[in-house]
Amino acid sequence: MSAPHISQIGAFIAARLGSSPAATPAGTRQGTGYDRLVLGESCVLVAATGAVTGSPTAQGYEVTLQHSSDNGEDDAWTDYVPAGSGSASVQLAAANAFAEKDVDLGAAKQFVRVLEATTLTGGTAPSLHVCSFIVFGGAMTLPV
Repeated sequence: MSAPHISQIGAFIAARLGSSPAATPAGTRQGTGYDRLVLGESCVLVAATGAVTGSPTAQGYEVTLQHSSDNGEDDAWTDYVPAGSGSASVQLAAANAFAEKDVDLGAAKQFVRVLEATTLTGGTAPSLHVCSFIVFGGAMTLPV
């Protein structure tokens, strides 16, 4: 028996921008909150770096999934820790790199977003081009 062929994977996933592509200095940025009850019971957290400028001696980029029950209105955003082992973060330590992590959202509150942290050591006005995505899947109804 062979696995079923899925010719239109787009009908089963919903890709959302975690953080816009940008040349970022050292510091943090937060992404938009998404209703994971509509978009999916799991996701792939994706991070990418591009060029580094300003000649830093080291660079780092970490993307962490956060959650809130009301999109941060009264329930402050906190780092999401999946049930069982593992984390909901991706780290990169080089320019022009890519990483992804499967995350079970079963224990997450209703809304999720990314928090990104860029670290740069040394250099003159250094920056690192970065971006992130959340690819949701496993929704009770197909995402739009």
